[in-house]
Amino acid sequence: MKQDKSTSDGHTPGDANGSLRLAHWSTRDPGTFEQRRARRTLAVGRSIMAVLTVAMLGLLGRVVQLQARPSPMIAELRDTQMSTAELAAMRGAMTDRSGRILAATRVAHRLFCDPLFIQDRSTFIETIAYTLGYSPEEMVDMEIRMSGRSGTRYVLLDDRMTDEQVARYHEADIPGIYLEPVVVRDYPQGALAGTLIGFVGREGDGLEGLERHWEERLHATPGRYEYLRDSRRRAMWLEGGTYEPYQDGENVRLSIDAVIQGIAERELARTIAAHTPEGGELTGQIIVMQPHTGEILAIATYPSYNPAEFQSVEDAQRRNRPITDVFEPGSIFKPFIWAGLTEMGAARPEELVDTSNTGYWVMPNGRTLHDANPHGICSWHDVLVFSSNIGMARIAMRRDIQTIHDIMTSFGFGERTGVDLPGEVRGILRMHDNAGAQSYSHGSWPMGQEVGTTGIQLVRAMSILANGGTMVTPRIEALNPYREGEAGEGVLPQRVVSERTARATLNAMRDAVINPHGTGRRANSPYYDIFGKTGTAQLPDLENGGYMADGFASSFLGGAPSDSPRIVVGCFVLGTKRNPEHYGGLVSAPTVRNVIEQTLLYLGVPTNPGTDPAEIMLVEEAELESAGR
Repeated sequence: MKQDKSTSDGHTPGDANGSLRLAHWSTRDPGTFEQRRARRTLAVGRSIMAVLTVAMLGLLGRVVQLQARPSPMIAELRDTQMSTAELAAMRGAMTDRSGRILAATRVAHRLFCDPLFIQDRSTFIETIAYTLGYSPEEMVDMEIRMSGRSGTRYVLLDDRMTDEQVARYHEADIPGIYLEPVVVRDYPQGALAGTLIGFVGREGDGLEGLERHWEERLHATPGRYEYLRDSRRRAMWLEGGTYEPYQDGENVRLSIDAVIQGIAERELARTIAAHTPEGGELTGQIIVMQPHTGEILAIATYPSYNPAEFQSVEDAQRRNRPITDVFEPGSIFKPFIWAGLTEMGAARPEELVDTSNTGYWVMPNGRTLHDANPHGICSWHDVLVFSSNIGMARIAMRRDIQTIHDIMTSFGFGERTGVDLPGEVRGILRMHDNAGAQSYSHGSWPMGQEVGTTGIQLVRAMSILANGGTMVTPRIEALNPYREGEAGEGVLPQRVVSERTARATLNAMRDAVINPHGTGRRANSPYYDIFGKTGTAQLPDLENGGYMADGFASSFLGGAPSDSPRIVVGCFVLGTKRNPEHYGGLVSAPTVRNVIEQTLLYLGVPTNPGTDPAEIMLVEEAELESAGR
């Protein structure tokens, strides 16, 4: 190579001009330049790879360090995940006619724990119980709930905390426990109208009573949204486009008045306690209705229950008996047959009727009818006053059996009343095909036998007489005076009997209360003019057929004031045993009187001249004190 750089004679040229340099480079190996550049590129690439390898190793080490021993701040963000949250919606409330809350929804709190943050379960439970105020029994329940739940991040400890426990939670700092808002149903009036209102289940859906019947109206639709949360379940940000608004349920105002409902329930319970036979059980109903509108002011049953404790009562205790229980009404049925026969001219109130001096009468078909006491010849008016079975049957025989059946159906018997309550039955009203059976019914129907009625049917029928003779539909939802046409504007009422007949029937029932020999004299009140009718009927023997030898329905059906009735009240006590005081005039008539007096006083209806309304409450307080002893 050195020879290549010399001339042929061995001398190095001394010329330093550009031509000599060009000649010098032109004589070099043509691949040298590209090789040197490649070596430089390779060196740079190796350097970059080394740097990247070191960086990756450092990053990998950082990942390992974050996984194994992360800082507290990073640890909270490590287990983030998307979650869905609900926006609580409130189920519609139910109030009485004056706005008093009977059922309402509120937000309560659940207590749950995350086992990931629990080191010692026993110590953890003891700390919660001591700090938040749980009993030893509740501690045991918490331990049971936590057993076998190590694989979950959510263990429910208390599904409804008290307000005091929530306040203690916020004051304490116990790792691993959290609050969760939950919508719950409350019944502030306790057992008041429990069988009417019903209850909701754990999922918030109505399961019985009005809660179930009005489910579509009361039901609330919760909203929802999605969000990203950290390991401590704290929201970090919301996910766009996932928000759905909530929809609260509709509030419903009942026709019930909580004060009148309380009066009815108290008087019914007192009556049941006073007449329950040893070793026996009674059931009872009281219904208070406005006769002109059909609005139900009270519908009491015995036994009843607290909707908040529905899981601890039997099915029979939750039944709304005034619309589900059918029984033979007995003599309280007579005013309707009496009014129907009077309306069609079968007899005039002043017409004399032979009810027999012996107290019994043999019908043309050979059946013998009896009266409790013989009344001889008396007016058609007094037939109702003295509740004569013979007098009722004699006048009924002036019309055929189909006509008597039509009278009963015109008063709504054998059909549902249409009240807006779940579970209403039709009652029993059957026309036999056999002529002999029809003949027997001809004597039974006028005295309230061979017909099955409900309490609501009887009170509705009495309202027809109290309002002047027109049919009403019982209603449990209060009328809205601002809603056009709700009260039936522009619709002619269905007339059952004339005002004249209705007034004549009320006059006879008024005399049944004030006459010393009338069956309803125990319902007489010095404060208000009460009208009404008693009834004592044997209960059917559902096992053996026929009637029970010692089981009765003791009832009273009436209203007040007689010149312009404001309310109609029915009291029906079922299961009384034969004794000197098992009659409806002794069991239920005083109860209806007490309910009428207190209710009319509460409604502001003036008492009779010369009486002091304050005496009503004094008598009530004295009776309550006596019952307490």
